[in-house]
Amino acid sequence: MEPKFQVWLEEGGRYIIGEKEARILEGIRRHGSIMAAAKSVGVTYAHAWNLIENLSLRVGGPIVSAKRGGESGGGSVLTKTGEELLSKYLEVEGSVAAYLGTPRKRVFPKVKVADLVIVGSSCVGLKKLAKLIEGISVEIVEVGSTAGMTAVMLGEADLAGIHLYDEYTKTYNLPYLGRTWPPGMAVLIKGYVREQGLIVRKGNPMGITSLRKAAELGATIVNRNLGSGTRDLLERMMKQEGVGSSELKGYSHEVRTHEEVAMAVKDGKADVGIGIRAAAEALDLGFQKICEEEFDFVCERRRLNKKGVQAFVNALRSGEFRIRLKQVPGFRCTDETGNIIEVKG
Repeated sequence: MEPKFQVWLEEGGRYIIGEKEARILEGIRRHGSIMAAAKSVGVTYAHAWNLIENLSLRVGGPIVSAKRGGESGGGSVLTKTGEELLSKYLEVEGSVAAYLGTPRKRVFPKVKVADLVIVGSSCVGLKKLAKLIEGISVEIVEVGSTAGMTAVMLGEADLAGIHLYDEYTKTYNLPYLGRTWPPGMAVLIKGYVREQGLIVRKGNPMGITSLRKAAELGATIVNRNLGSGTRDLLERMMKQEGVGSSELKGYSHEVRTHEEVAMAVKDGKADVGIGIRAAAEALDLGFQKICEEEFDFVCERRRLNKKGVQAFVNALRSGEFRIRLKQVPGFRCTDETGNIIEVKG
């Protein structure tokens, strides 16, 4: 028989780090990338990102930071806090393993990251676009607009799909980039427009026409993850309608994609959710339009000449993409689609 054990570190009785987090940190130390670390331990980027975010909250500071590189370089490295935490964990784990006579040997397989990595908001339009890019491998990771922008800043992604509305200027995306990027460091690649609205059952049997109405009816809502543009839209609507989170049954039930929102309504797990028209119509559900939003892409300026990014821009500007996008309910290109705007701060 071989003894098995698990190690975790606590502070004041509060969980700090365990094997799941340690494996990701060890992978980042070895590969210099959250994406590669996630692949090497067999979890999704979204899962790895959540582990890192929650760990950062528990220790009160960042665990990873950007590693600068060239046109295709960059990635992530552990901060001093991250290094110290991982070293402490491995020290304790090693001591326990030695005591039990079962020294641990970690295997980190080689991983291949796609030629073009797009991290950000969930969107069927982006998936249509990716199918037009030939000759290079493309990976799309759905974690939400804010996490997507962070991934680009860390050098983990080439592009991030975003749809973040600024209440002060009444415009999308550019104001956010101006506040978060140094002048001249990033560009906004204009994408397309899509419809967002309330997804309800076909025929809207409960008569849900607003969040206020949903609250009054005791309807169950399905929410989106924090950091997503759709979650931001929901919270703006709550503020406008004077609805508190405690009034919305199911508010804590979060999913990551529009398709998951629609499926929750279809399966009867929720009565209403916010999502795109295409997701609702794909499952023969009802849809009540709230707004048209601009779905754009942020890119670090130095990566614009990367082969994968150039292929992406060419596909975005193509007539074929306009034809295919027009076939998706609630989506359309604009005169600005494919334009590149420098972020001036």
